[in-house]
Amino acid sequence: MRLFNKLIDEYVHNSCMILTFATAFRPGMLQLSAEKREAYLAKAPSKQRSGYKRDVTAHGLDSGFVKEAVGYDAKLLGWIEDATKTAPYLAGDYYSLADIAVIPYILRLELLRLSPMWNRYPGVATWWARVRQRPSTEEAIFSRMTDAEAALFRDLQPDPWIKVRDLVEAA
Repeated sequence: MRLFNKLIDEYVHNSCMILTFATAFRPGMLQLSAEKREAYLAKAPSKQRSGYKRDVTAHGLDSGFVKEAVGYDAKLLGWIEDATKTAPYLAGDYYSLADIAVIPYILRLELLRLSPMWNRYPGVATWWARVRQRPSTEEAIFSRMTDAEAALFRDLQPDPWIKVRDLVEAA
């Protein structure tokens, strides 16, 4: 459980932000004037994350940060796959904090239309189907997601998977 959380804290969380800004949030950022965009980025407590956001807003999925982000997500998917070879949940036979910590990141990949990333990981697909069916997942995530929140991900153009597919194969 601690290893999953460490991977998320140190790598996957930033990967999620990078892929989200390169796709779903980019159109809104590009609509802002350069001054308003910089003012938004200047408010962030992490200058490093502001740098990521600035770069992926400018370059989208062609940003150099995207390849690394996809690699960390692939690592997470590999860990899920390995864990589910011996047990139904990430830390064993029972649902745990490891599963709870990972769910938002797999959900975000799905919302970004990047669920084909786990096509070569059948254990990930099985695990994701299992945790999605849990009443707690429905209550904590799906029933609380507003239409406005979901709308950010509804019509991603261009389809992110087209560019990410090559990065996944390279990872």
